[in-house]
Amino acid sequence: MKLLIVYGTKSGASKECAYFLSTELSGATLLDIKQQQPNIAEFSHVIIGAGVRNDKMYKPIRDFLKKNQIELLSKTVACYLCNSKPKTTEQVIVDSISKAVREASIEITSFGGYKPSWVPISEENKLKGIDLEKISEFAKNFIEYI
Repeated sequence: MKLLIVYGTKSGASKECAYFLSTELSGATLLDIKQQQPNIAEFSHVIIGAGVRNDKMYKPIRDFLKKNQIELLSKTVACYLCNSKPKTTEQVIVDSISKAVREASIEITSFGGYKPSWVPISEENKLKGIDLEKISEFAKNFIEYI
């Protein structure tokens, strides 16, 4: 199993979720979209994570989804958002992820996130607002599916 967890983040929530997720899914390759564009042809499974600000998914991940849509449809795909406003999550998903990718994904969910006015600056607060149980459940569902 070659698993890629690619994430995009501004405030760090998606990164923290990706790292926590990688502890649940051993052997995963982590990649920050800002640092490097992944060659998804090398992977059979792809998890895509993105932060949400002002009810919009982080643009580099939106661009990644558009650019790689056809290739992603041949993979096992799941997506997560870091969105501090649960009421807007469904609309953000519809607005940011194509119908084809939404339908092909085994799961798309939100793990919570940081409020725009509060981003943690210390290590002990870096997971505040993130639902770790939901991340563990997401990982378990992913493993069961593959």
